[in-house]
Amino acid sequence: MMSITMKNERITESIVRKLLERAGITPENNFSLEEQKSANPRIEKLLKSASKSGDGVGKPEFIIAKKGDADFLVIIECKADPKYHASAGLDQPKDYALDGALLYASHLAREYDVIAIGVSGQSEKNLLISTYLHPKGASSASVLSDENAAPIASILSWDRYMARATFDPARAAARHSDLMRFSRELHNYMRDYAKVTEAQKPLLVSGILVALMDKGFEKSYPAYEGADLARDTFQAIRNGIAKAQLGDNQEAKKRAVTNAFSFIEHHPELSKFDAKRSESPLGRIVRDLHAQVRPFMKDHFDFDVIGSFYAEFIRYTGGDGKGLGIVLTPKHITDLFADLAKLNKNSVVLDICCGTGGFLISAMKKMTEGVDADERRIILEQSLIGIEQEPQMFALAVSNMILRGDGKTNLYQGDCFDDTLFAKVKGKASAGFINPPYSQKGESLHEWDFIARMLDGLQRNATGIAIVPMSLAIAPHALRESVLKEHRLEAVMSMPDDLFYPVGVVTCIMIFSAHVPHESDKHHESWFGYWKDDGFRKDRIQGRRPIDEQAWRNKKEEWLTEYANKKISAGHSIRKRVGIKDEWSAEAYLETSYASLQDRDFIRSGITFAGYKMGNGDFSFVKEILHTNKENLPELNTGKWKWFILKDLFDISGTKTTSKRRLQESGDGLYPYVTTQSTNNGVEGFYNAWTEAGNVMVIDSAVKGFCSYQADNFSASDHVEKLTPRFNLNKYTGLFIQTIINREQFRYSYGKKFNQEKIRATRIKLPVNAEGDPDWQFMEKYIKSLPYSSGI
Repeated sequence: MMSITMKNERITESIVRKLLERAGITPENNFSLEEQKSANPRIEKLLKSASKSGDGVGKPEFIIAKKGDADFLVIIECKADPKYHASAGLDQPKDYALDGALLYASHLAREYDVIAIGVSGQSEKNLLISTYLHPKGASSASVLSDENAAPIASILSWDRYMARATFDPARAAARHSDLMRFSRELHNYMRDYAKVTEAQKPLLVSGILVALMDKGFEKSYPAYEGADLARDTFQAIRNGIAKAQLGDNQEAKKRAVTNAFSFIEHHPELSKFDAKRSESPLGRIVRDLHAQVRPFMKDHFDFDVIGSFYAEFIRYTGGDGKGLGIVLTPKHITDLFADLAKLNKNSVVLDICCGTGGFLISAMKKMTEGVDADERRIILEQSLIGIEQEPQMFALAVSNMILRGDGKTNLYQGDCFDDTLFAKVKGKASAGFINPPYSQKGESLHEWDFIARMLDGLQRNATGIAIVPMSLAIAPHALRESVLKEHRLEAVMSMPDDLFYPVGVVTCIMIFSAHVPHESDKHHESWFGYWKDDGFRKDRIQGRRPIDEQAWRNKKEEWLTEYANKKISAGHSIRKRVGIKDEWSAEAYLETSYASLQDRDFIRSGITFAGYKMGNGDFSFVKEILHTNKENLPELNTGKWKWFILKDLFDISGTKTTSKRRLQESGDGLYPYVTTQSTNNGVEGFYNAWTEAGNVMVIDSAVKGFCSYQADNFSASDHVEKLTPRFNLNKYTGLFIQTIINREQFRYSYGKKFNQEKIRATRIKLPVNAEGDPDWQFMEKYIKSLPYSSGI
């Protein structure tokens, strides 16, 4: 079949050698270039069954590795004739260059990240080059693109290959997943064998990673154990800190940071040698961090590894941050802050509660994109400013920056409310980021105090961004007034309810223009976004994880475009002029969207109500809906519906609170006990007493504002509000209204209640008759005509 001679293919290989030499990939530059076979037993083992014919050892034309980098391989396969460059299905490795490279990569990717390159042609001018990345452990490879998202079609330098490969979303996600899995294993090991405290765990990790930056320690540590290893580890940490440039009063800073790691040298359990395992806990941890985390650090310069370990560790303490008392901001949100502030190489960023430095690391990543070496050095030395009061957290921040080679010059340990310290940073920054301590007790420790302080430290017109509990946007506070006298509220975005999972705090992002009084522009409207879906989901083991990396990138671009254009979208975003007494949330002002309202929403209400009835022995409703006419289902044309205020349709009042104990004394019976639960039509049980007449709507005013139709007389728990109709309500119109009112649930949470005042003012959209009144006949006919047997 093949007409290409071995001699011609050797020409292609010769061209590749010249291109590799031109790219600096040579033995003289510490690269290993092997052909057909490898001296590395790991590689040879993986290629043992990788023959292109399927019955022997695989023999790539080029196997390239960099000495000291145990993670990456570059595999190149050549063909002389360009028509044998790549098959349509990339599944003919015997005959095509790229197909062969991908076959070898699939075997090697069990233990390596592999860049697979197919090359074909007989002259450099007409050479075809295709480049793919097969991440370690992934099921398949994908095209590797350059900085402009174009497929790489040339031989690059090793650094450029690494930069593009580490940018790859699939690989990054896989590596991060591996890192988090390792952090869970490490936490368990430290708990069971090292006996270090919660506060010491992240310090131990960061200290060892700093020690491993010392080339001498990195080479020599395997020869030591016990007290000798503990001494050498701490000495390597001390050396790393000594080399750091920590600005003014740096000797005192270095002593404070060094002292935070001193437990490593003297901790009795860490250095205790276990003869059975032939290791001490410290020895095991150093080896594991060297093998598992150091390679990740090389590839992911912009990733807050220490913060990720810290966040993972506190998940095992109930998520309350008992170790160091702080809950750190997720990385995708710190990256979002950098984009919202439109950071560039000329920006200066301030974080007065910097924690492990997550915001500064994301800022560093954004500000250093596309800069030269001198510009990068200036950014790291001058443009990242952080203050952290807690000594151990400050040590983590400094070590985190040391691990990135710089960026720690402008870190300060101390109280951001100390005027002497604050004077050193005030007026320098063009952007400020903050995730302040939540619910602190004591004078001048409210979240608003920290926001005001951060904004005060910025230049005029600088962008100040805070992520804070939703209560700050809802509840009036005296400090709000002082903030708005000096600074303008630009935007508030409601964030996912479980963003800080497992910590149960609902948050929002606030954006201000510093030193521009809110009332200076009488026509200014703030923008409010409902950003509840970030494409992440809770995982019992891994915590909050993205469904996939592309989903989050798409969502972030959507959010950034919305914010940049101050877009108004029903159910999603709105502009409104607000003051100190107003609510600052999208939920308070958004017009409910009916665009997505479908038959299945009403079917769900009907089936749920039928299930509730059947579960309590009443089959009458099921019989009715099964025997009604299912032909000619009326169309939901919400564009012709009109808005109505609930107070014009119902009399809104509270219910008489009845204790469950009193009901139990009355005995089991026929009357439902309605509570704030959203399951079983809000009914917790049935008793022989009632306080409220039925055929009404009820709403939970304590949790999520769940609305249900109650056909029968009932009793109720606290926080159950009653809507008595001013029209002829029945179970069919009740289920229609229930479905509509429950579209308002997005506005309410544990921190924002659907109370009587809000219920009265709520606007809902309903179908209308020729007179413009609610068309109750349409609603009844519609509910009766739904095809409940089709389910949802």
